[in-house]
Amino acid sequence: MTVREILIAMLRHWYIPLLLLTGTGLLTVMLAQDGGIYTTRTVVSFMLPAATSLQPSNGIRDTSIIAFAGTVAQEINNGRPPARYSTDDAPFYGAGVREGVIVGLPNAGNQWMPYYPRAEIDIQIVGRTREWVEAKQTELVDRVLEVAETQQSAVAAPGSRITAAVVPLTLNIEHVAATRSGMVSAGVAMLAAALIVSGWLCVTVERWRSARRTRRRAPAGRPSSRLLEGQTT
Repeated sequence: MTVREILIAMLRHWYIPLLLLTGTGLLTVMLAQDGGIYTTRTVVSFMLPAATSLQPSNGIRDTSIIAFAGTVAQEINNGRPPARYSTDDAPFYGAGVREGVIVGLPNAGNQWMPYYPRAEIDIQIVGRTREWVEAKQTELVDRVLEVAETQQSAVAAPGSRITAAVVPLTLNIEHVAATRSGMVSAGVAMLAAALIVSGWLCVTVERWRSARRTRRRAPAGRPSSRLLEGQTT
């Protein structure tokens, strides 16, 4: 079917594009007014006893300490592995999440072959309001520190326990919102999608009506053919 035939079908069934464009416009306005989200990626580092983050050999890359950080993350997640993406730098909100939490070790590999190079726990939080994200951040940071202390209290003396500390710069909470150019691009994409779908619906309706007219005409021609056959015999 040519572009001209599609346009004719859309003009003939103008109510279909009108309904779809109106609905798409309302949906686009609702999504635009939804606003942005708040997000944070807080990091808790695990180091050798009495070590600091500024020391070059603080144990943050030690395999045994990395394994300990993994057990803490597993405890926070109730024994379930956290959700993974193809790359670790993918933002949590990029998956369409508007309210949620991910707790896990930074993965330098991928979802098929993970590799954990540092004894750190990433706490990714996405929420609708800053207050909710801040409350979750405080709750989860306290939970990580508590689990780390509890798991060592029965097996290690206070002076020989692994140190857990929050990286101060990662406590920031950011507001993520669409830019004006992004909103314009999204509006154009929604308009194009509405036009494509309305064109397909109009063509489908036109073909259905044409097939229906053809079926109605078919019985009228059958008696004449039978009559001709009777005359020849």
